[in-house]
Amino acid sequence: MMFLPLLSGIIVGVVLTVIASKLKKKGHSKTTINIYMLASLALGVVLIAYGYTVVRGFEGFAYLLLGSPIVMVSIYTISKTFFSNTKKHQLI
Repeated sequence: MMFLPLLSGIIVGVVLTVIASKLKKKGHSKTTINIYMLASLALGVVLIAYGYTVVRGFEGFAYLLLGSPIVMVSIYTISKTFFSNTKKHQLI
């Protein structure tokens, strides 16, 4: 029962990463992808804060389990897009 929110958070994180990679393949800028991922990072932080301050207890822990993977995946994707090389290699 405890793993259902964690699994949901992991699934949401994977979906967010897939959407970010599709945006990158379509040619969107790093700024667009980072704004999208910052919004998902904010969503994860709000879920964690809501579970800790408002719900509390074991029910609040479920919000923590839901928000933590979202935050971790968002930080990973932001760092991946920030440090990626966008220059195209040209053959001479």
